[in-house]
Amino acid sequence: MLIIALPLLAPSKASGKSLTASANSAAHSAVPHAFSHAFSHAYSYHYWLSPNGLSTSLSGQAAAAQLPKNAGEVVAVIPWQCVSWHALKIPAFSPFTSQKLSAVLSGMLEDQLLDDVSALHFILPSNIRDHIQKGQEVVIGVCAQDWLRQATKGLQDHGITVQRIVCELTPTPTPSLSTNIKIPGQIPDQMPYQKGQKVQNVQNVGVVPELDASPAQSAAPVLHVLGAPSGAPVAVLCTAEGVVQLPQSTSDWSAFKALGAKNLKILCEPHWIQSTSDTLGREPSPHNVSQRMLSATQSYWDAATGEWQQSRSLRFWRGVQRNYSTLRHHPHWSLARKAFISLVILNLVGLNAWSWMQNANLRAREQDLSKLLKETFPAIGLVVDPSLQMQREMRRLQHARGQSAAGDMESMLATIAQALPSNYKLQSFSYSANELKLIGVSKDLVSPLGQSNLQKAGYTVRGENMVVGGQTVPVLIVTFVDAAK
Repeated sequence: MLIIALPLLAPSKASGKSLTASANSAAHSAVPHAFSHAFSHAYSYHYWLSPNGLSTSLSGQAAAAQLPKNAGEVVAVIPWQCVSWHALKIPAFSPFTSQKLSAVLSGMLEDQLLDDVSALHFILPSNIRDHIQKGQEVVIGVCAQDWLRQATKGLQDHGITVQRIVCELTPTPTPSLSTNIKIPGQIPDQMPYQKGQKVQNVQNVGVVPELDASPAQSAAPVLHVLGAPSGAPVAVLCTAEGVVQLPQSTSDWSAFKALGAKNLKILCEPHWIQSTSDTLGREPSPHNVSQRMLSATQSYWDAATGEWQQSRSLRFWRGVQRNYSTLRHHPHWSLARKAFISLVILNLVGLNAWSWMQNANLRAREQDLSKLLKETFPAIGLVVDPSLQMQREMRRLQHARGQSAAGDMESMLATIAQALPSNYKLQSFSYSANELKLIGVSKDLVSPLGQSNLQKAGYTVRGENMVVGGQTVPVLIVTFVDAAK
């Protein structure tokens, strides 16, 4: 898997300055502005290579032309600053089509967004249809369509086809989605806040209020502490309602009730662990950029919609590959993998044991047959194939006593008579050396069941044509395969 972070900055053609997408407001009422210029093809992309979707084997920064090729599934990641999130209760409608859904969303978001709705791109949860049918609230992501088009065009121009588009940070999944979901690199819950606990740092003092909702009723919020070591830390709160950048002053954090949740998770980049621990009074879990990008690939929000949407067959095979990778590498399936391997080994051992027993039984039967052959025909010295030698001696014994044996004319006529129709009268035939030719008899007169019975008795049947008296007549040739001959 090749994970590519889409660029947040790009040089402006008009002024040569850098533009950034605006951060989300607390009320989610604004959408990041689209860049009105094309991305430079020399722009460097941050990328990560993952062999299993759970860990990275290589990371770096390179221009689109130097990005790794043939690295498997290509996932583009939208920076969290470029997306605003909106919670909507969408009325049910029929038929459910992407065009109609886009029209409904445009109408509902038109009053909330500052930009032209037609210039925006919607990021939808994968199970949006179920949410709408159940009358549940749906969280929708919105980003600038022109920016996304320009950001992915630089990759497409260099032969890199983006198969999935995800967001760097997304709202926490609802309880129905979060069941049995584990995000790679995520650490279990730490010690919760105490009610009324004070959070202090060098400059500010604040109080974290208690969250009224119980963990069973709401998804666990996640606080991300991001930023380069050379700059200031950025705190981003992910809740079931959206993604919000927190104020720099922790004294203003009391307005965000999710920070008082007992199941709040704090994921922090390694270089901000100490300062975050001193500020919040609790130990955060380390979560670097690579882990954050891997977590983004597990997102339930799909940004590859509209003009980036792939065909149903491609999405199906993409899902098959992702599920196969999960089953093969994810630690949650380790017991299932061990059980499968144990089952395969058990079957192999069982098949080998069964084969050994069958071979032992076969050797025992051959020994018994050899013993019977020597007792019945003492004149036989060396026993090579007891079954064939027994057949040969039996035929000799029958001939010596004037009895008809298989392959004789009488035996062959009696056998073929059972395969022919009961009222059929044979007109002419010839016999020589275990071969009987029935002149004027077509092979079609012998039913498939009759042919099968003849083959089981050691006879082969074939049909030919013969010229008799200037006329072509069918001939049925029956041959006895004398294996003991």
